[in-house]
Amino acid sequence: MRFAAMLDAGALEEVRQLAERRLDPTLPAMKAHGVPWLIRHLQGELTLEEAAAGSIMDTRRYAKRQLTWFRNQMKDWPWAAPEEAQKALETQLAGV
Repeated sequence: MRFAAMLDAGALEEVRQLAERRLDPTLPAMKAHGVPWLIRHLQGELTLEEAAAGSIMDTRRYAKRQLTWFRNQMKDWPWAAPEEAQKALETQLAGV
């Protein structure tokens, strides 16, 4: 849903404008989530659905790497399920 919202908000046009500038593909802006896939779509290599699927896949992989990093770097931080996070925070703050 997030990627669909990005497309609805004009991501394809933004990427089109980036592509027209012919920037170095190694620049961070050109490697942002979705940009390489949408450029390939604009070049006729992929359908928009294929580009969206690739972008979503990359985003999921990135999120997984972030979770792994947090889990390994912040071992002493308390973890709470998302639906219980507010209550856990309130409980923890009440004890301070």
